[in-house]
Amino acid sequence: MRHLLRFALAAFLAALLAGCSGHELRGFGPDCHVDRQADLPVTVARNFLLAPVTLDGHREWMVVDTGAETSLVTPETALRLGLRPDPGHSSDLLGVGGVVHSQNVTARLLEIGEVRAADQSLGVGAIGTIGAANMRVAGLLGADILSRYDVELNVPARRMDLYTVGGCTGFVPWGGEAAAVPVRFSARGLTFLPLRIDDRPVRALLDTGARVSLMTRRVASALGVTGAMLEADPARGGSGIGLASIELRQHRFDRVALGALTVRDMAINVADLRLPGVEVLLGADWIGPRDVWISYSGGAVFIR
Repeated sequence: MRHLLRFALAAFLAALLAGCSGHELRGFGPDCHVDRQADLPVTVARNFLLAPVTLDGHREWMVVDTGAETSLVTPETALRLGLRPDPGHSSDLLGVGGVVHSQNVTARLLEIGEVRAADQSLGVGAIGTIGAANMRVAGLLGADILSRYDVELNVPARRMDLYTVGGCTGFVPWGGEAAAVPVRFSARGLTFLPLRIDDRPVRALLDTGARVSLMTRRVASALGVTGAMLEADPARGGSGIGLASIELRQHRFDRVALGALTVRDMAINVADLRLPGVEVLLGADWIGPRDVWISYSGGAVFIR
């Protein structure tokens, strides 16, 4: 409760002071600092959000994936770049089809804009075809790396910025001109949001690597969606890490609310998901028209 009150007070003061000064208010306290570490272009291909990185001197595209605990490269990328095996690390990669075990490889140098990480261990997993035929995608940029920073993902402007934030007793980006949603981060950096669908609380994972938002059949049933209703909904196929395939049924829900932000008549794909502890994946279709700041430092997501 104290944590929530601190954010509410910070938001109120930010809005008040921003209106007086005309400047963005970034935080509070004499030692508060917000420093941009990287400013990257974002390309959208088939609703995947792609950012440029450099792996051992090779410029590559990777999917920005807040729903992946571990950053990974495809087997083709590991072979093409000659990434050496990392015998000390392996990864269990959780996808829509279940868990895929991976023996890691090591990039001598991973560069994300101005951010540099030496001897970066990466999982290895197949992710299927992404983007146009002339755009080769090397892998996923996951929460193990993204959670080291505050991440602003501004899809309408096609930009992603990484920040370090420290010494702040409260933090509000954009001069307080945003909706603040307290969130819970898992031990491995996954972002869980208090979503409400048709006035029922659900546990949603913010997953920028998912092209479309997804819901488990169990939750759909609890919301009153019957098997017959799903059979009447449009069907499509999908796949995830390891190329496991699933059938999706696109169902429309009257009201999807996150804090003060409400979307009416929103389509969510229902599937037999095998994701422990996750009821809904809030994907790139929801993020697309918004500027979203994931404050790993402050335990909140800001949306405008």
